[in-house]
Amino acid sequence: MARRKKAELNDNNLAIAYYRFSSHSQNEASIDQQRELAHDWADAHGFRIVKEYEDAAISGTTENRPGFQLMLSEVAKIRPRVLIMWKTDRLGRDKYVLAMAKRTIREAGCEIRLLAENIPTDGPEGVLIEGLMESMAEYYSRQLSQNIQRGMDYNAQHALYNGHKLFGYGVDKATKKYVVDPDTAPFVQRMFAEYAAGKAMQDICDELNAQGLRTTRGARFGVKTMNKMLQNRAYIGEYRHGDIVVDGGMPALVDVATFEAVQRKFAENKRRGSQRARGMDENEAPRYWLTGKLCCAKCGSPMQGVSGTSKTGRTYYYYYCAAQRRHECDMKKLRKDVIEDVALQILEDILDDSENLMSLAVDAAAYYEKNYRDTGYLDGLEAKRRDVEKSLANLVKVIESGVVSETVTERLVQLEEQKRALGEAIETENVRAALCEDEHSIRAYFEKFLHADFSDPEVRGQVLEYFVDKIYVSETGLMITSWYSGDHGEVPWEVYFEEGGNPFDRGEAVKFDCFPFGSTMHASRPSAPRARGRCHFFVGRSHV
Repeated sequence: MARRKKAELNDNNLAIAYYRFSSHSQNEASIDQQRELAHDWADAHGFRIVKEYEDAAISGTTENRPGFQLMLSEVAKIRPRVLIMWKTDRLGRDKYVLAMAKRTIREAGCEIRLLAENIPTDGPEGVLIEGLMESMAEYYSRQLSQNIQRGMDYNAQHALYNGHKLFGYGVDKATKKYVVDPDTAPFVQRMFAEYAAGKAMQDICDELNAQGLRTTRGARFGVKTMNKMLQNRAYIGEYRHGDIVVDGGMPALVDVATFEAVQRKFAENKRRGSQRARGMDENEAPRYWLTGKLCCAKCGSPMQGVSGTSKTGRTYYYYYCAAQRRHECDMKKLRKDVIEDVALQILEDILDDSENLMSLAVDAAAYYEKNYRDTGYLDGLEAKRRDVEKSLANLVKVIESGVVSETVTERLVQLEEQKRALGEAIETENVRAALCEDEHSIRAYFEKFLHADFSDPEVRGQVLEYFVDKIYVSETGLMITSWYSGDHGEVPWEVYFEEGGNPFDRGEAVKFDCFPFGSTMHASRPSAPRARGRCHFFVGRSHV
C-alpha cells in the first residue's frame, strides 16, 4: 500500500483566520478578542491576514456553520501558509469533524497555528498531543451538553423559565417563574376570543401589526405565528418543555372553554377550506361570505367561490360545486350575487321573528360581557397609544431641531399610522363597553340586530353563525338548516336528500336555541338544557 505523501507548505506570508463563539460558553474569548490576538500574532511573525471567517453563537458540535464551510471551500484557492485560531475547539468539538477539516486544510498546504495551545508541529509527540486536545474538546462538549440538559430538566420540573420567551408573559427575576405581562396579556385574550368568534386570523394579525404590536422576536405578526399561539396550551396554564408537562405551571390567560372553542374552529376551518376568495383583490371581489356554509343540494359537497372573465373583459363571480369541478356532479355554477341576495333575504326574515331576535340578543350580551369586559384590553390600547404619542412628541422635537432624513420621515409615518389604528380600536372598544355597561344591554343588542346592517361583515357573520348550520342550494331553491344540538352536531346531507324525498317540496318552522360562541342553553329558558334531536329547516323558494 502506498504511503500518503505529506503536503508541502505554501511558500508565502499569507494567513487566514477562523473565529467562533459558542453561546453556551459566555466566559470564552469573544470573536473581537480572538481577532485581536490573531492580528497581534500575524504582525509579530510577519504574516498578512488576507481573509477572516467567523461563526457567532454556533456550536462546534455541528459542521453546518457558514463561516466554517466557506473557509474549507476557499482554503485551496487562497493557498495561505497558515490558519490562525485561538484553540482546537474553535474549529470543532466533534473528532470526526475535526479530522475532516484538518485534512482539508493541510492538503491545501496550510499549517494550523493555535494561539492558546502549544502543540509541537514536528515529531511524533505532536500527533499524540493534538489527538488528546481533540478528545478533550469533544469530552468538554458532551459534558457541557449533559450539564445544560440537566439544568433545563430541573427548571422544567419546577416550571421555571428556560430561555423561551412567550408573548403575554414576563419572567419574575427572583423566582424565575412566568408571570402575566399586563401590557400584552390582554391582546392574547382578545385574539383567542376573536378567533373563536369567527374572525379571520389574517385580520387579527393586521390589527395587531397596525397597532404597533410585535412578537417576542420583534417581528410582525403573521398567520403562522398566530396559528402556533392559538394552539399553545401554555395560555391555559400548562407548562411544557420536551416530554415534561406541568399542569398549572403557568398563570392561565385563557379559560379552557375558550381554548377548546378555538381548537374546534381550527378543525371547522380545515374541514370547510378557505373562507376567502384566493388570488383576488378585496376591493375588486367582495368576500365569498357563504363559503363554508353553502353546499350543493345534489351531492352535499361544499360550494366554492370562482370567477370568470367574459370576452368584453368583465369579471363574473360564481359559487361552484367542488364535486362538479372534479366531474362528479352535474350541478351548474350559480351567480354569487343572486345566491347571496336570497340568503340575506332569508336571514332578514329570520330576524323579523321577535323570539329569534331576543334569543340572539340575550346570548350576544352574555358573550360580550364574558369576553370583552374587564379584560384589560382597553387599558392596553390606551397605554400603547400613550407610548406612541410620546414617541411622536420626541420625533417632532428632533425634526424641529433641524434633523430631517428619510428614516425620520418613515418613522413619523409609521407612528401616525399606529396612532390612527389604536384610535379606531379604542373607539370600537368604547362602543362595546357602553353596550356591556348599559343596564339594558340585552335591549341594546336587541336594537342592534333589529336594525342589522348586513353590509357589515361582523354583523352578518354573527347572524349567519348564530342561526345557520348549512345552506343547501340547487338551480330552483335554497334551504337553510339550523343547528342539530348545543355542541354543533351536524345533520348530514343524506338525512335531507336521500330519506323521505326532496325537502324542497316541504317546509317546517324554524327553531333556533343556541348561540355558537359558548352558550348551550335555550335563550328564553336559561335553566333548561338543549334537547338533542333532528333539526328543523326553513325552505326559501327562489330561482337561483
